[in-house]
Amino acid sequence: MMFSKKIRECVEGANNNASIRLHANENPLGSPDIIQTGQYDLSLLSLYPDPTYNALRAAIGERWNINPEQIITGNGSDELIDITLRSLLKPGARLTAPRHSFMMYKKRTDILGALYSEIPVKSGRILPEDLKEAVSHKPDILVLVNPSNPLGHYIAPSEMISLVETIPPETTIIIDEAYAEFTPDIENTAGIQIVHKRVNSICLRTFSKAYGLAGLRLGWAYVSTDLYPQLEARRAPYNVSALSALAGEHALQDREHLFKTTEYCLSWGRKLVDLFEDYGVKASAQYVNFVFVEFDSEERSREIQNSLNSEGFLIARLTDYSLDHCLRISFGPREQMEKLLFVLEKELKA
Repeated sequence: MMFSKKIRECVEGANNNASIRLHANENPLGSPDIIQTGQYDLSLLSLYPDPTYNALRAAIGERWNINPEQIITGNGSDELIDITLRSLLKPGARLTAPRHSFMMYKKRTDILGALYSEIPVKSGRILPEDLKEAVSHKPDILVLVNPSNPLGHYIAPSEMISLVETIPPETTIIIDEAYAEFTPDIENTAGIQIVHKRVNSICLRTFSKAYGLAGLRLGWAYVSTDLYPQLEARRAPYNVSALSALAGEHALQDREHLFKTTEYCLSWGRKLVDLFEDYGVKASAQYVNFVFVEFDSEERSREIQNSLNSEGFLIARLTDYSLDHCLRISFGPREQMEKLLFVLEKELKA
């Protein structure tokens, strides 16, 4: 279809010289079959969506066994981060997050004139004493991204809940679970449990990663009842398109695609971690759709990136995270991954 061709041109943009997209943490298997083969009523394109998104919120509530009246829909979880921080973070207030957390939090904090501080992360863990030190500065918001992007580490619900129990209730807790569906605790994540029990807490989720709907921009927040009115008031009435909302409802039904995606990513994560470690390079890929790679030097990181770029691969060098010696490589379709393994092994031997 000409329409499909134009969409691809918009997506690829100026990256035609390196067109194998392993830089954006997209779903390697694409969107669910139910979306790709579905017959959508295109008359929706001329109509405004239901501003309450009741059908989508009901579908999310049923799937994850949560109250739809505590769900806020968003144009991707990025918009929900923006809504949350604009609602709760005033100039001079403080947001604290683990070191090298998803960059959107620092960017929005800086724009809002607030203070951003970091908690040390050691071997993928937040030590209780470091958290205690961070809390002593009385942050207004504490963000915990789990599994973490870009570090690729995961904290089990029991440990995460124990950490959160040490945080005073006046501090807002944001649990960012963009990769929750990749974890073994998918049916009872830490974020959901925390919002169930704690005031002043928010769990963020997305359809972009495991569900393969990144191009439709769809996310949701599960919000404690005390915060819900304030955040919902910030949401624009038509912030999610009618087609995106409908696709979200359908995607939740396709558990087979979700299972295939998570198993595929787990398998490729192990293969790539093993490959890098065979050559003495640190790597991690714990319940995410990418591998985080830590080289000994910025120069070596740049060499590998340039070699992969020359073979057509787009990958992420993590300079924005002050990790100049590190790369993040997303997982793609099998043919791309087989080529990646071949190219990487050749370069790592050099």
